[in-house]
Amino acid sequence: MQGIAQLRVATYQYAGNSRENNIRPAANVVAAAIGQTAKVASYAGVRELVDAIQRDEVDLAFINTFGYLLLAADSAAATGMPPLVVWQPPTGGVGDNYRCIFIAPQGGLIADSADIVRYASELSLLLVSEGSTSGNLVPRMALSALGIAYPEQQFKTVVYGGTHQAAAGQVAMGKADLGAIGSIAYADFVRDTTNRPIRLVWKSPEIPLGPVLVSSRFSDPEREQMAAAFTNLHRSHPAAFEAAKQGWSEAQHVQTYQRVPADYLDRLMPQFGDIAELKRILAKFLTGG
Repeated sequence: MQGIAQLRVATYQYAGNSRENNIRPAANVVAAAIGQTAKVASYAGVRELVDAIQRDEVDLAFINTFGYLLLAADSAAATGMPPLVVWQPPTGGVGDNYRCIFIAPQGGLIADSADIVRYASELSLLLVSEGSTSGNLVPRMALSALGIAYPEQQFKTVVYGGTHQAAAGQVAMGKADLGAIGSIAYADFVRDTTNRPIRLVWKSPEIPLGPVLVSSRFSDPEREQMAAAFTNLHRSHPAAFEAAKQGWSEAQHVQTYQRVPADYLDRLMPQFGDIAELKRILAKFLTGG
């Protein structure tokens, strides 16, 4: 690819971690595979990373699943920044790699999904952040399946806690009647906390992990060279692979990167439930409506 001195690699920060140091070793390996050097950047959140991609500021993006689906809903961005590789979880042996968990204070109104429907208008709902897959997209899809398609209208309040850990703590202290967090944060909270009990209300199916996106301006041979650098990373540069894993708690069990198939999006979307409803929710956050 002529005229590009640096590969612009980007991700998004979480809980005070820019993740730049997590992705830099892998970025250097992948850039070297096409004779470039990596310039690493981090944006404030998933939405900001999506905006940067739409402004054509990024060549290679480490993004979460929600962010990718937002871009896929924007036809121009989807064409310009398709997925290249994705984390590969182990096949078998890990049944709770990455899920959404609905939690409630022990002794509160909510014991199961039926209670969510029954008491919705009386409940305060605590999500994680707008860009979170397990802490926003998946819970909204789950609520819609229960008949709660418009949480801001059907619950008493809907707010964001900022991080999975903060949301768990606030629910445990009774500051929210219902919360939605990732399964890793839930397991950590239950393990580390004994005096602030929370109740598991509902658990989602496993959530697909986020892909790495690459600019369509690269030639097919360059894309293949970058993909090979990723899929061999766990063997050729294990420290770089482990550093990337450490940036995402949901990646703790992954074993390698795998090449994304041509029909990746078509396979991905049905895993979230009703596709029409998924598109409606994506449109809400894509437009800020």
